[in-house]
Amino acid sequence: MNRGFTLIETLVYLALYTIIIGGALSAVYGIFESSTRNETIAMLEEEGNYLVAKIDWALSNAVSIQSPASSGNTLSVTHFDGSTSSLWQMGVNMRIQENTGAKKTLNNSNVSVAALSFVHTRPTSDGLNPESVSASFAMYATTSDGHVLRADFSLLKYLRK
Repeated sequence: MNRGFTLIETLVYLALYTIIIGGALSAVYGIFESSTRNETIAMLEEEGNYLVAKIDWALSNAVSIQSPASSGNTLSVTHFDGSTSSLWQMGVNMRIQENTGAKKTLNNSNVSVAALSFVHTRPTSDGLNPESVSASFAMYATTSDGHVLRADFSLLKYLRK
C-alpha cells in the first residue's frame, strides 16, 4: 500500500492554506487601519476639548463682551481685573491674544478649525434670559491613509456680572 498525498490532495491543501493566510493578513491590516483611525479621532477630540476649554477660560470672570453685532467669528472679552482676551479664526487656526501680548495659535498643525462662530445673547429686561455667549466650530483631521475626519464642538456659557 502506497503512503503519501496525491497531487490533487496537495493542491487542495495549498488552496485552503492560501485562503486562511489571506484572511489572516486582511484581518491584521484592518486592525492596523482602525488603530490609526482611532488615534486620529482621539487626537481630534483632545484638540477640540482643549479649544472649548480655552474659550470657557476666556469667558470666565467676564465683565463685558465686545463682538461684532450679535454674532461673528471674533470674541473680545474684558475681565474683572481689566485684562482682555481675544479669540478669532485665521485661516484654519484658532488664535488668541491676551492684553496686548503676542498672538498665539491654539490648535496644532495636524488639525484644521472651520466655521468658528460666537453668538452673544444679551439679557432680556424681564430677567428670564440671562446674558450668554455660545461658541461653535468644526475641526478636521486627516488620517495617514488620507481619510478626512470631522468633529463638531460647541459651548454655551452664561455670564455672571
